[in-house]
Amino acid sequence: MQRRLSWAAPLLVLVIGLLVLGLGIAQRTIWQPPATISAEVSVASAAAGQTAPLAVIDAQALGQRPGPVTVTVRSDGPIFLAQGRSDDVDAWVGKTPHLKVQSAADDFGSLNASFIGGDGATANPAGSDLWTDERTGNRELNYEFSAPGSGDWSLLVANDGKAAAASDISLTVPNDTSTPWSVPLIVVGSLLILLAVLYLIFGRGASKKDGGSGRRAAAAAAVVLVAGMVAASQMQAPPAFAANNSSPSGSATPPSPSGEPSPSGGASPSGGASAGATEGTDPAAAAPVLSDGQFTRVLDSVVKTVGNADAAKDANLLAPRVTGSALEERTGNYKIRSVVPDYKANEPVEDKLLTRIISTNREWPRTVVAVTQGPNNQVPQLLQLVQSSPRDSYKLTATMRLLPGQTLPQLAAAGVETVPLDSKANGQKSPTEAFAALADLLSNPTGANKDSFAASKYVDDVAKFQSDAVASSPDATVVFKHEPKAGSVVAFKTSDGGTLVFGSLKFSQDATPKTDGAKLSIDDNAAAFTGGKDTLKGYTLNFDEQAVFYIPAGGEAAPMTLLAAERGLSGASFKP
Repeated sequence: MQRRLSWAAPLLVLVIGLLVLGLGIAQRTIWQPPATISAEVSVASAAAGQTAPLAVIDAQALGQRPGPVTVTVRSDGPIFLAQGRSDDVDAWVGKTPHLKVQSAADDFGSLNASFIGGDGATANPAGSDLWTDERTGNRELNYEFSAPGSGDWSLLVANDGKAAAASDISLTVPNDTSTPWSVPLIVVGSLLILLAVLYLIFGRGASKKDGGSGRRAAAAAAVVLVAGMVAASQMQAPPAFAANNSSPSGSATPPSPSGEPSPSGGASPSGGASAGATEGTDPAAAAPVLSDGQFTRVLDSVVKTVGNADAAKDANLLAPRVTGSALEERTGNYKIRSVVPDYKANEPVEDKLLTRIISTNREWPRTVVAVTQGPNNQVPQLLQLVQSSPRDSYKLTATMRLLPGQTLPQLAAAGVETVPLDSKANGQKSPTEAFAALADLLSNPTGANKDSFAASKYVDDVAKFQSDAVASSPDATVVFKHEPKAGSVVAFKTSDGGTLVFGSLKFSQDATPKTDGAKLSIDDNAAAFTGGKDTLKGYTLNFDEQAVFYIPAGGEAAPMTLLAAERGLSGASFKP
C-alpha cells in the first residue's frame, strides 16, 4: 500500500505538469487570437435605402486602434478613394448626401455609420488639390492607411460622384495577439514535469535508505518549483495593443509705358524666406493648407497649363489654372501679339522653386505663393495661387517680378500666418489702408502718400510714364487712376512681426479731347483692342497691375517697401 502511494504523488504531479504545459502551448497555437481583426458595414443598409454618392471614413474610425489600417472597399463598379485632412474632406463634401463612418464597435466587430442627407451638388472628387493621395480600383480596392502626419486625416470614397460610392466598407487592424499566461504556464508545466521525473529517479530511492535524504530531495525540488513560478510570473507580458478611442492629433523692373514687360536684373528671391512647408511641431498650430507633395503637384499643373497656352497664344487654354489679373494680362498679351508680332511676350512661368509661402489659414479663399526662376526669367517671379473654394483648383491670379535690390523678409518655415486685412499693429496702416495708400501714390506720385513708401524704381517709372503720356498728348486731358481690385489683397505675417502684402490694381489711363474736333491717337499695341488708332471722342487704356510690399514692424509708422511689381496692357477702347 505504501509502495503504491509513493508512486501516486509524482505521477499526479507529472499529469498536472503535462496539462499545464499543454494549456500554455495551446494559448500560443490553437487558441491564439488572429493577427488582425475586421469591422465592416453595408453601405446600403446604413444608408437605409438612400443613395450615398460619397462615403467618408472619419479620423476617429481610422485611429480607434493603434497601428496601420487596411481599408477594403467593395462596389459594383469603379472605386475612387482619396486621403486628406479631415477638415478638407468635410469641406469638399459639404452638404452633398453621404455616408459617414464614424467609428467601430468597442470589440471592433462592426462599423458605426450613418447616412447624412443634404441638398449639395454631386461631383467627382478625383483630381482635387485637397487630396494628399488618390487610389482607384474596380469592384474591390484595398488601401493601407497610415496617418501621413500630425492632425486628423479622413478618407473619401466615391464611384463617379453620382452613383453609390460602394456596397460595403471594412477596416482591418492589428489585433491583440498577446497571450500573457502562455509562457508562465509552459514554464510551470515544464518544472512540474521535471520535478516529478526527478522525484521518481532520486526521491524514492533515497527515501528507502535515508529518510532525511528523501526529505532534502523533496525540499530542493519544492524550491526549484517555487523559483520557477516566480520567474514565470515575471515573464507575464502586458497586452500588445490597447483600445485607443481618440482620433490622431498633432497637431522686376517695371514694364515699358505701353505695357510691354521690360526685364532687369539685380533681384534676390529671399532674405531667408521659407524654403519649405513642413508641418510644425506645435499641435495647437494650424496646419499648412498644402503639404510639400500637394504644392509641387499644383505648381507643376500651373506651369504646364500656362506653358501650353503661351505656346498656342490661346487664352482658352488658361482657364483650368489661371484667373484674375494673371488671366487678363496674358489674354491681352496674346491679343496684342496676334497683331503686333514683335510685341514682347510675358515671361514664362517656371517650376524651378526658390522659395514658397504656404498659408496656415484654413478658411477659403486660400492663398499660397511660389517664387520661381528659370532660364528665361531674368529675375525671380512671385506666383500668387488662390483656391477660391474647396471644390475649386488652385489658380494663378498674379505674377510679379522682384524689383532690383529687393529681397523677401524672413517667413516661418512651418507655414505662414495670414494677417487680418483690418489689423493695425504698432501704429502702422492696416493691409487694406496700406494698399489704398500705394494706389494713391501711383495715381498721384507727389500727393499725400509720397512719403509712405521708400524710394522705388517702379514708382519712379510709373510717374515718368504718366508725365510722358501727358506731355505727348497736348490736345487731351489725361487722368490716371490706380484702384485696388476687390478681394485681391492678402497679407502674411513675417518672422520679425512685419506684414507682407500682396494685391492687384486696375490701372486706367483716360484721355478726353480738350476741344471739339481734336484728334487723339494711340499706338499699335492699344490699337489691337480698338481696331483703329485715331479718335475724336477719347479713349481709355486698361492695365492690370500687381504689387507686393512690406509693412515693417515697429512703434512708429516707418516707410513701407515695394518689393515686387508687374503690369501689362490688358485692354483699350474708344469712347462712344
